[in-house]
Amino acid sequence: MNRQAVALLREEWHVVERWWTEEPVRRRYFEVVLEGGQNTIVFRDEERGAWFTQRGA
Repeated sequence: MNRQAVALLREEWHVVERWWTEEPVRRRYFEVVLEGGQNTIVFRDEERGAWFTQRGA
């Protein structure tokens, strides 16, 4: 696992989708700047209770 300290929180937002289905999506996103200067987006899947890093295409 590659962990780095967060230097700055740039933005935070919530996504709630498909709440009417058996597999709703509830996520809390954070755009952060890491100590090394990299911008990245991480999110917490509130249905699973787990953290993820969003990868670019």
